[in-house]
Amino acid sequence: MIALACLVLVGCQALVHPRLGAQAGLVLTPPLPPRAAIRGSGGSAPGERGERAFSAEQLLVAERVLGRGDASCAAERELADQTGASVEYFASERVPSALIASATLGILFAYPFEPAEARLAALPKRLYTLLCTTSLCNSLLAVFASSLAIVRLSGHAHEPRASEPLTMMLREVPLLFLAVRAHYLSGLLLFVAALGVRVLVDFSHGAPAFAKGLACLLGAALAAMGSLFNTSLTRTARYDSFAHMWRGYCAVLLARLRDRSPALGRRAGPCALCALVLLCAAALCFGASARVFFFP
Repeated sequence: MIALACLVLVGCQALVHPRLGAQAGLVLTPPLPPRAAIRGSGGSAPGERGERAFSAEQLLVAERVLGRGDASCAAERELADQTGASVEYFASERVPSALIASATLGILFAYPFEPAEARLAALPKRLYTLLCTTSLCNSLLAVFASSLAIVRLSGHAHEPRASEPLTMMLREVPLLFLAVRAHYLSGLLLFVAALGVRVLVDFSHGAPAFAKGLACLLGAALAAMGSLFNTSLTRTARYDSFAHMWRGYCAVLLARLRDRSPALGRRAGPCALCALVLLCAAALCFGASARVFFFP
Protein backbone atom coordinates (compact mmCIF):
# COMPACT_ATOMS: atom_id res chain seq x y z
CA MET A 1 0.00 0.00 0.00
CA ILE A 2 2.85 2.40 0.87
CA ALA A 3 4.66 1.46 -2.35
CA LEU A 4 1.52 2.14 -4.39
CA ALA A 5 1.09 5.54 -2.73
CA CYS A 6 4.72 6.43 -3.48
CA LEU A 7 4.27 5.38 -7.10
CA VAL A 8 1.18 7.59 -7.47
CA LEU A 9 3.04 10.51 -5.84
CA VAL A 10 5.99 10.17 -8.21
CA GLY A 11 3.63 9.96 -11.17
CA CYS A 12 1.89 13.19 -10.17
CA GLN A 13 5.24 14.95 -9.74
CA ALA A 14 6.33 13.67 -13.15
CA LEU A 15 3.57 15.67 -14.80
CA VAL A 16 4.85 18.84 -13.14
CA HIS A 17 8.60 18.24 -13.38
CA PRO A 18 9.63 16.39 -16.57
CA ARG A 19 13.16 15.46 -15.43
CA LEU A 20 11.87 13.85 -12.25
CA GLY A 21 9.46 11.83 -14.35
CA ALA A 22 12.25 10.88 -16.71
CA GLN A 23 14.28 9.48 -13.82
CA ALA A 24 11.30 7.42 -12.72
CA GLY A 25 10.51 6.27 -16.29
CA LEU A 26 6.93 7.59 -16.20
CA VAL A 27 7.02 10.43 -18.77
CA LEU A 28 5.50 9.73 -22.17
CA THR A 29 7.69 12.22 -24.02
CA PRO A 30 11.39 11.52 -24.59
CA PRO A 31 13.45 13.29 -21.89
CA LEU A 32 16.07 15.83 -22.71
CA PRO A 33 19.43 14.18 -23.42
CA PRO A 34 21.74 14.30 -20.40
CA ARG A 35 24.96 16.24 -20.76
CA ALA A 36 26.98 13.19 -19.79
CA ALA A 37 25.53 11.23 -22.69
CA ILE A 38 27.70 13.09 -25.19
CA ARG A 39 30.77 11.27 -24.02
CA GLY A 40 28.96 8.04 -23.34
CA SER A 41 28.98 4.79 -25.24
CA GLY A 42 28.31 4.42 -28.94
CA GLY A 43 24.56 4.75 -28.41
CA SER A 44 21.79 2.23 -28.71
CA ALA A 45 19.53 1.39 -31.58
CA PRO A 46 15.98 2.73 -31.54
CA GLY A 47 13.78 0.75 -29.21
CA GLU A 48 16.54 -0.48 -26.94
CA ARG A 49 16.70 0.42 -23.28
CA GLY A 50 20.00 2.08 -22.59
CA GLU A 51 21.85 5.36 -22.58
CA ARG A 52 22.05 6.96 -25.98
CA ALA A 53 24.89 9.20 -27.09
CA PHE A 54 23.88 12.66 -28.32
CA SER A 55 25.93 15.06 -30.39
CA ALA A 56 26.68 18.61 -29.36
CA GLU A 57 24.08 20.21 -31.62
CA GLN A 58 21.40 17.78 -30.44
CA LEU A 59 22.13 18.70 -26.83
CA LEU A 60 22.16 22.42 -27.65
CA VAL A 61 18.78 22.30 -29.38
CA ALA A 62 17.32 20.08 -26.67
CA GLU A 63 18.31 22.54 -23.94
CA ARG A 64 17.52 25.83 -25.73
CA VAL A 65 14.65 24.91 -28.04
CA LEU A 66 12.86 21.69 -27.15
CA GLY A 67 13.06 22.44 -23.45
CA ARG A 68 11.03 25.63 -23.98
CA GLY A 69 7.88 23.73 -24.94
CA ASP A 70 5.00 22.96 -22.61
CA ALA A 71 5.95 19.61 -21.11
CA SER A 72 2.52 18.96 -19.63
CA CYS A 73 0.82 19.35 -23.03
CA ALA A 74 3.46 17.23 -24.74
CA ALA A 75 3.02 14.48 -22.17
CA GLU A 76 -0.66 14.16 -23.06
CA ARG A 77 0.07 13.48 -26.73
CA GLU A 78 0.58 9.98 -28.00
CA LEU A 79 4.04 9.29 -29.42
CA ALA A 80 4.19 8.06 -33.01
CA ASP A 81 6.75 7.32 -35.72
CA GLN A 82 7.45 10.69 -37.36
CA THR A 83 10.10 9.54 -39.86
CA GLY A 84 7.76 9.49 -42.86
CA ALA A 85 6.34 12.93 -42.15
CA SER A 86 9.84 14.34 -41.61
CA VAL A 87 11.12 12.91 -44.90
CA GLU A 88 8.10 14.36 -46.70
CA TYR A 89 8.80 17.74 -45.11
CA PHE A 90 12.41 17.82 -46.33
CA ALA A 91 11.31 16.68 -49.79
CA SER A 92 8.70 19.44 -49.91
CA GLU A 93 11.34 22.02 -48.97
CA ARG A 94 13.80 20.72 -51.56
CA VAL A 95 11.48 21.24 -54.55
CA PRO A 96 10.79 25.00 -54.13
CA SER A 97 14.44 25.58 -53.23
CA ALA A 98 15.48 23.96 -56.51
CA LEU A 99 12.91 26.05 -58.40
CA ILE A 100 14.20 29.27 -56.83
CA ALA A 101 17.78 28.27 -57.64
CA SER A 102 16.93 27.60 -61.30
CA ALA A 103 14.97 30.85 -61.59
CA THR A 104 17.78 32.84 -60.00
CA LEU A 105 20.36 31.23 -62.27
CA GLY A 106 18.28 32.26 -65.27
CA ILE A 107 18.22 35.95 -64.32
CA LEU A 108 21.67 36.18 -62.74
CA PHE A 109 23.49 37.39 -65.86
CA ALA A 110 20.92 39.96 -66.95
CA TYR A 111 23.27 42.91 -66.49
CA PRO A 112 26.89 42.45 -67.63
CA PHE A 113 29.38 44.81 -66.04
CA GLU A 114 30.61 47.71 -68.15
CA PRO A 115 33.83 49.40 -66.99
CA ALA A 116 32.91 52.77 -68.51
CA GLU A 117 29.52 52.93 -66.80
CA ALA A 118 28.97 55.61 -64.16
CA ARG A 119 29.16 54.51 -60.53
CA LEU A 120 25.67 55.62 -59.54
CA ALA A 121 24.15 54.01 -62.62
CA ALA A 122 26.02 50.75 -62.02
CA LEU A 123 25.17 50.51 -58.32
CA PRO A 124 21.60 49.10 -58.71
CA LYS A 125 22.78 46.55 -61.28
CA ARG A 126 25.59 45.35 -59.07
CA LEU A 127 23.28 45.23 -56.07
CA TYR A 128 20.91 43.12 -58.16
CA THR A 129 23.73 40.73 -59.10
CA LEU A 130 24.80 40.46 -55.47
CA LEU A 131 21.26 39.67 -54.31
CA CYS A 132 20.79 37.06 -57.05
CA THR A 133 24.10 35.37 -56.27
CA THR A 134 23.36 35.24 -52.55
CA SER A 135 19.88 33.88 -53.23
CA LEU A 136 21.32 31.21 -55.52
CA CYS A 137 23.85 30.11 -52.90
CA ASN A 138 21.21 29.92 -50.16
CA SER A 139 18.82 27.95 -52.37
CA LEU A 140 21.52 25.46 -53.36
CA LEU A 141 22.48 25.00 -49.71
CA ALA A 142 18.83 24.33 -48.86
CA VAL A 143 18.62 21.68 -51.60
CA PHE A 144 21.84 20.08 -50.41
CA ALA A 145 20.81 20.05 -46.74
CA SER A 146 17.38 18.63 -47.61
CA SER A 147 18.96 15.75 -49.51
CA LEU A 148 21.33 15.02 -46.63
CA ALA A 149 18.45 15.06 -44.15
CA ILE A 150 16.43 12.59 -46.22
CA VAL A 151 19.39 10.21 -46.43
CA ARG A 152 20.08 10.67 -42.73
CA LEU A 153 16.54 9.80 -41.68
CA SER A 154 16.18 6.98 -44.21
CA GLY A 155 19.49 5.17 -43.75
CA HIS A 156 20.71 5.85 -40.20
CA ALA A 157 19.49 4.61 -36.84
CA HIS A 158 17.50 7.20 -34.93
CA GLU A 159 14.65 7.46 -32.46
CA PRO A 160 11.55 8.02 -34.64
CA ARG A 161 8.97 8.40 -31.88
CA ALA A 162 7.83 11.91 -31.03
CA SER A 163 4.66 13.87 -30.42
CA GLU A 164 5.09 15.80 -33.69
CA PRO A 165 7.47 15.80 -36.69
CA LEU A 166 9.03 19.13 -35.68
CA THR A 167 10.12 17.73 -32.32
CA MET A 168 11.69 14.69 -33.95
CA MET A 169 13.55 16.75 -36.56
CA LEU A 170 14.91 19.20 -33.98
CA ARG A 171 15.99 16.28 -31.81
CA GLU A 172 17.52 13.99 -34.45
CA VAL A 173 18.76 16.31 -37.23
CA PRO A 174 18.84 19.82 -35.71
CA LEU A 175 21.64 21.13 -37.91
CA LEU A 176 20.07 19.97 -41.17
CA PHE A 177 16.60 21.17 -40.16
CA LEU A 178 17.82 24.65 -39.25
CA ALA A 179 20.00 24.78 -42.38
CA VAL A 180 17.02 24.00 -44.60
CA ARG A 181 14.78 26.56 -42.90
CA ALA A 182 17.38 29.33 -42.74
CA HIS A 183 18.79 28.96 -46.26
CA TYR A 184 15.47 28.30 -48.01
CA LEU A 185 13.76 31.35 -46.53
CA SER A 186 16.84 33.53 -46.98
CA GLY A 187 17.04 32.50 -50.63
CA LEU A 188 13.35 33.27 -51.16
CA LEU A 189 13.52 36.69 -49.48
CA LEU A 190 16.68 37.65 -51.37
CA PHE A 191 15.05 36.54 -54.63
CA VAL A 192 12.08 38.86 -54.03
CA ALA A 193 14.45 41.70 -53.10
CA ALA A 194 16.40 41.14 -56.33
CA LEU A 195 13.17 41.33 -58.32
CA GLY A 196 12.39 44.66 -56.68
CA VAL A 197 15.78 46.06 -57.69
CA ARG A 198 15.37 44.81 -61.25
CA VAL A 199 11.94 46.42 -61.54
CA LEU A 200 13.48 49.76 -60.62
CA VAL A 201 16.34 49.31 -63.07
CA ASP A 202 14.23 48.21 -66.05
CA PHE A 203 11.16 50.43 -65.69
CA SER A 204 12.46 53.60 -64.01
CA HIS A 205 13.38 55.33 -67.29
CA GLY A 206 10.11 54.80 -69.17
CA ALA A 207 7.63 54.92 -66.28
CA PRO A 208 9.26 55.97 -63.01
CA ALA A 209 6.03 56.21 -61.02
CA PHE A 210 4.89 52.78 -62.23
CA ALA A 211 8.32 51.32 -61.39
CA LYS A 212 8.12 52.72 -57.87
CA GLY A 213 4.65 51.23 -57.48
CA LEU A 214 5.90 47.79 -58.54
CA ALA A 215 8.87 48.07 -56.19
CA CYS A 216 6.58 49.03 -53.31
CA LEU A 217 4.33 46.06 -54.15
CA LEU A 218 7.28 43.67 -53.99
CA GLY A 219 8.46 45.36 -50.79
CA ALA A 220 5.03 44.83 -49.25
CA ALA A 221 5.16 41.14 -50.21
CA LEU A 222 8.63 40.89 -48.71
CA ALA A 223 7.54 42.50 -45.44
CA ALA A 224 4.40 40.35 -45.30
CA MET A 225 6.44 37.17 -45.74
CA GLY A 226 8.79 38.23 -42.97
CA SER A 227 5.92 39.05 -40.64
CA LEU A 228 4.06 35.79 -41.33
CA PHE A 229 7.22 33.77 -40.93
CA ASN A 230 8.10 35.39 -37.62
CA THR A 231 4.60 34.60 -36.36
CA SER A 232 4.82 30.97 -37.44
CA LEU A 233 8.23 30.64 -35.81
CA THR A 234 6.87 31.85 -32.49
CA ARG A 235 4.05 29.31 -32.53
CA THR A 236 5.65 26.21 -34.05
CA ALA A 237 9.42 26.27 -34.22
CA ARG A 238 9.93 27.90 -30.81
CA TYR A 239 12.01 30.77 -32.20
CA ASP A 240 11.09 34.39 -31.68
CA SER A 241 12.09 35.79 -35.08
CA PHE A 242 13.94 35.10 -38.29
CA ALA A 243 17.12 36.58 -36.83
CA HIS A 244 16.68 34.45 -33.70
CA MET A 245 16.52 31.34 -35.88
CA TRP A 246 19.72 32.36 -37.67
CA ARG A 247 21.46 32.85 -34.32
CA GLY A 248 20.32 29.39 -33.26
CA TYR A 249 21.53 27.95 -36.56
CA CYS A 250 24.98 29.51 -36.12
CA ALA A 251 25.19 28.22 -32.53
CA VAL A 252 24.29 24.70 -33.67
CA LEU A 253 26.81 24.96 -36.51
CA LEU A 254 29.59 25.91 -34.07
CA ALA A 255 28.59 23.01 -31.82
CA ARG A 256 28.80 20.72 -34.85
CA LEU A 257 32.38 21.78 -35.45
CA ARG A 258 33.27 20.55 -31.98
CA ASP A 259 31.42 17.24 -32.28
CA ARG A 260 31.33 15.45 -35.61
CA SER A 261 29.43 12.20 -35.08
CA PRO A 262 26.02 12.15 -33.35
CA ALA A 263 26.39 8.41 -32.65
CA LEU A 264 29.93 8.18 -31.25
CA GLY A 265 30.63 11.76 -30.21
CA ARG A 266 34.02 11.86 -31.96
CA ARG A 267 35.76 15.19 -32.26
CA ALA A 268 36.05 16.74 -35.70
CA GLY A 269 39.78 17.39 -35.23
CA PRO A 270 41.43 18.78 -38.39
CA CYS A 271 38.03 19.12 -40.09
CA ALA A 272 36.98 21.79 -37.60
CA LEU A 273 40.22 23.74 -38.18
CA CYS A 274 39.78 23.45 -41.94
CA ALA A 275 36.20 24.69 -41.66
CA LEU A 276 37.29 27.71 -39.62
CA VAL A 277 40.04 28.55 -42.12
CA LEU A 278 37.59 28.31 -45.02
CA LEU A 279 35.10 30.46 -43.10
CA CYS A 280 37.72 33.17 -42.62
CA ALA A 281 38.68 32.93 -46.30
CA ALA A 282 35.01 33.30 -47.26
CA ALA A 283 34.74 36.42 -45.10
CA LEU A 284 37.78 37.93 -46.83
CA CYS A 285 36.37 37.09 -50.25
CA PHE A 286 33.05 38.67 -49.34
CA GLY A 287 34.85 41.81 -48.25
CA ALA A 288 36.81 41.92 -51.50
CA SER A 289 33.64 41.33 -53.53
CA ALA A 290 31.90 44.19 -51.73
CA ARG A 291 34.69 46.53 -52.80
CA VAL A 292 34.42 45.34 -56.39
CA PHE A 293 30.64 45.65 -56.45
CA PHE A 294 30.16 49.03 -54.84
CA PHE A 295 33.53 50.83 -55.17
CA PRO A 296 34.98 50.09 -58.63
